[in-house]
Amino acid sequence: PNALPSKAAHLRTKTVLEEEFGFTPKTTLLGSSFCPDEINHHGRDLPTVMRNYYGKIFPMGGIGGAPYVGETGFAAFSSHVADNGDIIVVFGPHVGIS
Repeated sequence: PNALPSKAAHLRTKTVLEEEFGFTPKTTLLGSSFCPDEINHHGRDLPTVMRNYYGKIFPMGGIGGAPYVGETGFAAFSSHVADNGDIIVVFGPHVGIS
């Protein structure tokens, strides 16, 4: 009942990263490790809101939510980051609440 809506969570994160650390959508690569279930990919869900803002995404995980890409996957991820760019890794498992 007291969960923070996705847009509010994104706004808080974005504000801190941009104002305190200088992140910009142009130079930031989003690594996403949310459960791939379709319920997590509607227009108002956090993965979608963040992808729409940052524009590009590097998928990093599966149903458990942890980034399961290993050393090779993290090397591939980092090779896609802009020169002097930034990365964000967000993750979340599949959790059902009724």
